[in-house]
Amino acid sequence: MVNQRDPRVLRTRQLIREAFRALLQSKGFDSITINDIAQRATINRATFYAHYEDKYALLEEITEQAFRERIPEQVLDAREFTAEICDQLILMTFNYIVDYYRICRVDSKSIATLVDDKIKKLLQQTIENILQKGDTHQIADHRHAKIISAMTGSAIYGAAHSWLTDGENDRTDLLVGIVRPYVMTGLRCGK
Repeated sequence: MVNQRDPRVLRTRQLIREAFRALLQSKGFDSITINDIAQRATINRATFYAHYEDKYALLEEITEQAFRERIPEQVLDAREFTAEICDQLILMTFNYIVDYYRICRVDSKSIATLVDDKIKKLLQQTIENILQKGDTHQIADHRHAKIISAMTGSAIYGAAHSWLTDGENDRTDLLVGIVRPYVMTGLRCGK
């Protein structure tokens, strides 16, 4: 078993992630092999497999890590889902999607679906954490909070993704203006 806190392990995992990111920009996910990643990271295949089950597990970790790094501190510390928090989540999600699809060559619908599902799940968890924080819970029942978080996260993600493919990409103010009232109204009705 690999000690996840060992500096050598951390460095090796970082090399693997950097190699994978570079390959995603130039090759596209489907054509990347474990051998490609290992060569680029200057490790052998056995070392790769000591850290990751396969390239899908690596993609999932990178997707999650990049998403979590983008969450503003104000959102992490939020004890209430306000219009301002909503705006930040909309913009963060849109910018993440833009960066991901422009930087990484997503050459497979199944990979795009995998990444999209991961982002929706992380967004849902972020929203659920906000709803469950504090002394006065906005939503008393945990099951309701889960459902409301799923709907809210899906609405934000769906709108952000649609805006990238169909909208006026440079007008995020319009995106926020459309999505925030919808989300906030839905949250008020869900209480």
